[in-house]
Amino acid sequence: MKLETRENSAPKISVIVPIYKVEKYLCQCIDSILAQTLQDIEVILVDEGDLDACRAIIDMYEFGAKKDSRVKSIHEKNGGYGASVNKGMDIATGEYISIIEADDFIAPEMYEEMYNYAKKLDADVVKTPYYEYRDKTKFSKESRVICEYADIMRNTTPMNKTFSVQEYPKLMGVHASLWSGIYKKSYMKEKNIRFIEAKGGAYVDVGFRIDTLINTDKVAWLDRPFYHYRLTSEGSTTNNYDLNAMIIRWKEAHDKFQNCPEIYKKVGPELIWDEYVNTAGCLFNDYQVTEANLIAIRDNYKTIPDEVINNSPTLTKFMKKVILDIKHKNNSVKHYKKMNFKAWYRSEIKIKKNVTMIHVFRYMKHNIIRNIFHVGGIYVIDFCVGKVGVKKANLNNVSVL
Repeated sequence: MKLETRENSAPKISVIVPIYKVEKYLCQCIDSILAQTLQDIEVILVDEGDLDACRAIIDMYEFGAKKDSRVKSIHEKNGGYGASVNKGMDIATGEYISIIEADDFIAPEMYEEMYNYAKKLDADVVKTPYYEYRDKTKFSKESRVICEYADIMRNTTPMNKTFSVQEYPKLMGVHASLWSGIYKKSYMKEKNIRFIEAKGGAYVDVGFRIDTLINTDKVAWLDRPFYHYRLTSEGSTTNNYDLNAMIIRWKEAHDKFQNCPEIYKKVGPELIWDEYVNTAGCLFNDYQVTEANLIAIRDNYKTIPDEVINNSPTLTKFMKKVILDIKHKNNSVKHYKKMNFKAWYRSEIKIKKNVTMIHVFRYMKHNIIRNIFHVGGIYVIDFCVGKVGVKKANLNNVSVL
């Protein structure tokens, strides 16, 4: 395939890929980027420099058998995901910036469609839904599922026009998914939008999502998934949860709104659901929440007006009760653990349209097995023994690759 020549012109999109111990998936990720139908891109591979195969793989694309002139690399210890992306943004020359996680991959038409949509609407930010992707295992097929909030966004957010999240705040209440968007570089520079530089992954997408969305009225939603978010990667932050880091990220998030409380009153009712799920929600699963964790969660909740909590359209009555209780009382972790006791042997069967979910011993501490079966290309059976997990599949949208 012949590449376009840019000479002195800037690429349309700079793709930043922070890399840390992902040799198992890295070639698939880079290949999917280089195979884009929009060829006028640059690919910045930011390597943490660990002693694994990633360096050799990167060299192959920059100098070796898969050499591509669009690839450039940074090899140095950056101190975590946020620092790596910041390094990439410092040298990015593209009109728009994209961030791809090195254990994921993207559809070939992603950048062409997103870039054209951004130019059509003069958008500072374009966001899309994504696929939750699972690798093939001994017991289940390779599969992808459209993220659960795609339908919600379709019904609550304008299409084919730009908007602000103060007007349409639903985007603040769903998965941050920073990698399923593109961001105008000039906008990012003007607003000095950077990542928090914390060690490891450290959930730095919390602040980045807020900064990119509240500083413009030119956000656009493109209602088509391209990004394949791998849920079966052993090293992902989803599978290595750290409550302490998450609480710190939410403190930083609340600090951002100290000088603009009116904006928080508009977006907070949506944003608070994400905070609850990732902080106080841990009180009701098998995570070992400490009294110090609970005090830190309480300190964050004290900055949230009661009206924001009560006005949340997403929080359940139980969730609102828990947040208000934590905010205004000094109960112990043990008190909250008792509020939602569920016997380990409880099971359930749900039948909805062409989907049957059979979850046996669903409140055990560990998952024993979970398989999703496709019968005749029409019916889906979700069978799970043991802990179901944080993310439940949106089985109405299951498709087999």
